[in-house]
Amino acid sequence: MRLPFLSLLIGCISLAEMATAQATSWTSAKIPGEQNRAVQGCADDAQNPGDWFCIVIRCDRPGSPLSLYVSAPGPDIHGDVKLIVDEQSFSVSLPASLKSPLPLSSRAEALPYAALDAMKAGSAISVQGLQVQAPYNRISLENSRKAIERVEWACEAPYPGPTRFWRRIVRRLRFL
Repeated sequence: MRLPFLSLLIGCISLAEMATAQATSWTSAKIPGEQNRAVQGCADDAQNPGDWFCIVIRCDRPGSPLSLYVSAPGPDIHGDVKLIVDEQSFSVSLPASLKSPLPLSSRAEALPYAALDAMKAGSAISVQGLQVQAPYNRISLENSRKAIERVEWACEAPYPGPTRFWRRIVRRLRFL
């Protein structure tokens, strides 16, 4: 009697963990030393074994806007790309001149607030203009809001002020 009950309990716990693992597509960055200042979302499928395609949102400096990094194996990624979040399109430049502090990644020149807000509210993002082609350039945005906001709050200026207070209120009102 105990053995079937115990195996049923273990099976239920394993299923719950698998469901949770699939639901958390955006996580802390897997890059050593970056877990508290960066989050990443990666494509589920790879074209070749060992390939990956990830987008990393990082706080480069407290008090500054968040930065976007694109990570993939191979040569440096640079040029003009389009971020397509659901039906919205945003142009981003990945200049070759900007040195990235993250290995195997390229930093975007600027990340528009509208693109960041769309990433927090959207269901999927794809990047066009890279050597990574569809469907391998598509990343789920499931749980991205929670992950990005955690880095966003950690990156805000260390001393709260009225600007920070109003910015949080306005951002929350946009999604109601």
